[in-house]
Amino acid sequence: MNRADAVLLSLTDAALNKRPPVDPELTTEQWIALLRRAEAQKILPLILDASISLPSCRSAIRGWRQQQSSCEAELQWKDHALEQVARQAVQENEFLNLVLGLRERGLEPVVLKGPVLRDLWPRPLLRPSVDDDVLVPEAQIMDFHRAFLELGLRPDDPEADPRQCQELGYHKPGSPLYVELHRCLFDPDSEFFAAFNEPFAEALGRSVPIQVQDVRLQTLAPTDHLLFLILHAFKHFLHSGIGLRVGADICLFARHYAEELDLEYIKNQCAAFRCLRFAAALFRVGEKQLGIPAPGVFAEVESDETALLEDMLDAGLYGEAIDRLHSANITLAAAARGKGETSRAGGLKSSLLLPASRLSGRYPWLKKRPWLLPAAWAARGADYLLGRKKYGRQSPAASLRIGRERVRLLERYGIIDENR
Repeated sequence: MNRADAVLLSLTDAALNKRPPVDPELTTEQWIALLRRAEAQKILPLILDASISLPSCRSAIRGWRQQQSSCEAELQWKDHALEQVARQAVQENEFLNLVLGLRERGLEPVVLKGPVLRDLWPRPLLRPSVDDDVLVPEAQIMDFHRAFLELGLRPDDPEADPRQCQELGYHKPGSPLYVELHRCLFDPDSEFFAAFNEPFAEALGRSVPIQVQDVRLQTLAPTDHLLFLILHAFKHFLHSGIGLRVGADICLFARHYAEELDLEYIKNQCAAFRCLRFAAALFRVGEKQLGIPAPGVFAEVESDETALLEDMLDAGLYGEAIDRLHSANITLAAAARGKGETSRAGGLKSSLLLPASRLSGRYPWLKKRPWLLPAAWAARGADYLLGRKKYGRQSPAASLRIGRERVRLLERYGIIDENR
C-alpha cells in the first residue's frame, strides 16, 4: 500500500469516527493521487471535509491549481465536492417528497440502501449517491408505475412493460432524482444470483419504519437489510469489485443496529452462499482500517483481509474501470462453475462469448431473435474496441490479466474451489 492510500484510509477513519485528522504532510503529487482515489471511491466530499483545514492539503491544492492551464479540463476539487453535496441535498429532498406523494396515493415502498445508509454517516450529505432504490410488492408494480408518472418521473425505457422487468429506472426531468423500482432484490433470471432472493421471500412483511429528516420511511428489518447489503456487495465483488464506501456502509450499519441483529443467522446464510470469508474479511477491513469493530461472530472467522483491501482500493466504488467490467465475465463464469478457469482461452471465451440471457439487456432484440446471438457477439466486440479507441484505455490483455487475478482472489476467500 502506498503512502497516499494509507493516508486516505486514515482520513476516512477519522471522518467516520468524528476524530480530528493529523496532518500527514504529503507532497502535492501524493495529495492529488489521494484525492483522485477518493473521487473514484465516491468519498471525495468526506475526505475534503476532513482534510481541507490541513496546511499540507491546502498548499497542495493551491500548487496544483497554479500548474493547470486556463483550458485544463481537470476538476477543481473543492468546487466539485461542494457540487456533489448540493446535488445530494436536492436529490434527498426530492426523494422524500416522492415518498410522501406515494403515501398520499396509498402506496408504501420499502426503501433500500442509500437513504437508510446515508443517515448513519456522521454528516449524511457527504455520502453522495446516484440513485435511490425501492422494493415494492409485485402485485403493485403498475400502481407504482402510474404514481411515478403522475409525480413527474419518466421511465428510462418508455416501451418497457414494468410487469416484465426485474428493475426499472425512473428519472425526473430537470432534477437529480433517479429511482430504481425493484420487484425482487436480485435478478430472478440469473443462473448464479437468483438463489439470493430466497432469504427475503417474506421480507416485505417484516419491514420496519425509520425516520429520515422528518419523514417516515419503511425499510427492511435490520437483519434482512444487513444480509442484503452483504449479498449485494458480494454480487458486485463477483462482477468487478467493491470500494471503501460499500465496506463503510456495511460496517456502520452493523455497528448501529448491533442490538437488533441476528448475527448467527446472517453468518449461516453467508456460509450457505459461500461468502462467509469474504464477509469476515470485509468486517476486518472495517475494524483495522476504518475503526469500526467487527461483529463477534465474523471476527471469529479466519480470513486475511489484505488481498480484499487491495482489491477494494483498486476497484473504486463498483469496479467501473472498463478492464474490470470486461473481466467480470471471467469471474462470474468461474463462480458459476464453482472452480477457477484461468487459462487465456478460457478467459477469452468467458469474457466475449456470453449467452443470449446475459446480453439481452444491452441488445433487447435478442429476446425475440435469440438466433442473432453471433451478431450480438460481433456488436459487443465492436463496442468494446470503439470504446477503447475513444477513451484511450488499456489493451484487452488487461481484462484477461485482471480476470485471472480476481479468480485467484475468489479461490482465496473460499468462493470457488482452488484448481488442483
